[in-house]
Amino acid sequence: MSRAVTYAVVIIVVLAGAVVGALVFRDRDGVGRPSLTPSAGPATASGAAASAPASTTAASATTTAGSPTPSQSVNDRFGFAVQNRDVAIRSETSDAVISSFAPKDRAFSSYSRVVSPDGRLVAYWDPVEGGPVLRVRSVLGGDARAVLTGPSGMSGNVFTWSSDSTGLVVAVDNNCFGICGGTGGTLAAELWTVDVASGATEKIATGSIWLPVAWDRAAKLVAAGVTGEGGYDVIDLSRQPYIVRSTPFRPTVIGRLKASGDAHYVFLSVSLEAQPASLAWWPIAEPEKRATVDFDGISAEWRPGTSEIWWMGGRQPAGCMIEFCAGTQLTSFNVTTGARSVVLRGRFGALLEGFRVDGTAAIISASGSVRTELTLIEIATGRMTDVSINGFLAGAVRLR
Repeated sequence: MSRAVTYAVVIIVVLAGAVVGALVFRDRDGVGRPSLTPSAGPATASGAAASAPASTTAASATTTAGSPTPSQSVNDRFGFAVQNRDVAIRSETSDAVISSFAPKDRAFSSYSRVVSPDGRLVAYWDPVEGGPVLRVRSVLGGDARAVLTGPSGMSGNVFTWSSDSTGLVVAVDNNCFGICGGTGGTLAAELWTVDVASGATEKIATGSIWLPVAWDRAAKLVAAGVTGEGGYDVIDLSRQPYIVRSTPFRPTVIGRLKASGDAHYVFLSVSLEAQPASLAWWPIAEPEKRATVDFDGISAEWRPGTSEIWWMGGRQPAGCMIEFCAGTQLTSFNVTTGARSVVLRGRFGALLEGFRVDGTAAIISASGSVRTELTLIEIATGRMTDVSINGFLAGAVRLR
């Protein structure tokens, strides 16, 4: 499944760390014994929104994790969605394929959030062009159900799940991007919501190439990045006609927008070669309250069930991006309290790929791999397991 961007536009959002895909030398000799500063656990076991987000706290003493063994940190109740041409579902403990599906991609659609926040469902386009069909099915397999079908002149683009895993926000367009206007074409672009249980769909906005970021169904808010000149839109679904409030980014930023598990906050991370890395966050509906965080990572992730942003910092060599790169500090920042903590010290891959669905383990790309060799770190203990997934991580899943 290609991750190539097929048209030349400047974008505000890139939902995958494409700039770090070329880590090619595997360094196992440099892996040290990590020291752990324990962190408070997620506020919910399911990884869903937390009413009182947990905070990361520094302990009075650090502990040292032992050498990783396969029995230490993996859990067969959880697993991975692994992407090659198809996407295969497997457990953390075995590479046996539990189920698989064959998504179709175009433009930015491969940057969609495929796995629901609770880890139980997957969504994907099949087909993606000429009347796109968005399908949903269980991670365990079974029949896929079509939940959105576009007209023949439209194509599927990015989608994301609602924070409660009950709905999807979906972008479609007619392939008329910035160059289309010069040939007499007219852009047609739409943003839709889907209720997975009932199958109800609704068109909520038109006119921009959106990359959906979040849907807080309780607050009736949708957030999306905007390609082209760049920006951030919030759609208020509390009353009709729906109001789209746009915030431009000047100058335009090539970065990555991502929402917290409860969809209350959004961050924008920017990490480009030969430029200082940056990280900013804001409440989902209040981008004017943007606050910056001292950031030395390549990518960042929200820890499920918390209001914490995590990243792998302390890069070696300093400032490295696409050459051999290692991270030495797993760092967290709580946006509600301002608490910052180095949770784990050692020598790891430089890219934090995500978390186990319940937030109890961090998933890191191992040093020097092409993002197919993962290190799973149990946060409470610092115990580690190296896992080869023979593909790219498309998401973390819950198997039971």
